[in-house]
Amino acid sequence: MASDPVVFHCDADAFFAACHIAEDPRLATVPMVVAGNPSERHGVVLTASYPARAFGIRTAMPLGRALGLCPTLVVVPPAPTLYRQRSRQMRAVFPAFSPLVEPLSIDEAWLDMTGGWHLWGPDPIQAARALQVAVQAACGLTVSVGVSANKMLAKQVSDWSKPAGITVLWPAEVPARLWPRPVGDLYGVGPKLTERLHGHGIETVGQLAALDDARLIAWLGQSGRMLRERARGQDPTPVMQPTPTDTRSVGAETTLAQDVTAARDARPVLLALADHVASRLRAAGLSGRTVALKYKTHRFVNHTHQMQLESATCYTDPLYRAAVRLFETRPHPDPVRLLGLTVSGWAPESVQTRLDWGDAPGGAARAEAARADAIDRIRQRFGAEAIRPARLLAQAPELGGSSFERDHADEAPRPGERDP
Repeated sequence: MASDPVVFHCDADAFFAACHIAEDPRLATVPMVVAGNPSERHGVVLTASYPARAFGIRTAMPLGRALGLCPTLVVVPPAPTLYRQRSRQMRAVFPAFSPLVEPLSIDEAWLDMTGGWHLWGPDPIQAARALQVAVQAACGLTVSVGVSANKMLAKQVSDWSKPAGITVLWPAEVPARLWPRPVGDLYGVGPKLTERLHGHGIETVGQLAALDDARLIAWLGQSGRMLRERARGQDPTPVMQPTPTDTRSVGAETTLAQDVTAARDARPVLLALADHVASRLRAAGLSGRTVALKYKTHRFVNHTHQMQLESATCYTDPLYRAAVRLFETRPHPDPVRLLGLTVSGWAPESVQTRLDWGDAPGGAARAEAARADAIDRIRQRFGAEAIRPARLLAQAPELGGSSFERDHADEAPRPGERDP
């Protein structure tokens, strides 16, 4: 068994709240959230401590509602410097356990433990416990660990026994332990997709796993196959150490339902592209200054028009403003049938730049960082379609769906890399 694939998913428990508790242990026993300005009753809950969760308070809940559930709730503002520091302390522990570590977000990562877990004991659980102890000693945080033979299943089960839990799920156990669960519990199935599946009579993960190709494609498009693979506990993607400097650009493009000429008609698509690319930049820990608009005319001629931002970004609004400006000033005003948006020109030490921006003077930058982190956490948990700009509710292309012709990170090839 020592050579069989073993993957850990390490997930810090209530990360933002836990960072503040590590700084001030008196917060450990009181209901507390990290959120916006309590005097103005605006903002959303980024993280709730476990005592706060006992009142029904959850991530992404409006702060005013949280205060209504618990009037004595302690509200602390986001502290990006603190989160960055604790994240680095936590990640510094991982190389002692595995040479292959793939961060998923600021508070979670995959570790390839194949061939190495046995150094801590007779089964992988001993290695997971040693990892928990090492993280606690290094940064004062508790982590929950999912253990399986692939990334998806390890991620799937890391929150089954929070906080400070260790959950093991091998592929052979999937029919008995994963299939009876509600389909909305499957990693990547958010509320909107859950509703769609319920509409087709799919209530459990097992029912999704049993679907044939014809129904999958008719109901969910090509992305249905990926969901069915997850439901069956299959994931061929390896744990890969990120190399952000190899990434030359991050972008996405879509073919339009109708040719457009006026900026007002292109704005919904440009906003959807900007939001999608910004989310991918943050997931990769990248911020860029060069924004390029790709457009294909009705005569099938491709053009690119680009500009430099004053400072690097990984947020939707500045990318959207740049995209609109590029569209309005494009030198070829013919009707457009395809639009794409690409970001490059990385800032030095791009990893976790979004948290650095949160330290900038003024509340606007901190609010932007906090809002982006809240959006990312919701999408990580419930899928890309769980939250989107309000302006897109009635008219946006479906992000991550078949309307996107290509969703790419233009990278130098990596040895052994496979297409997920």
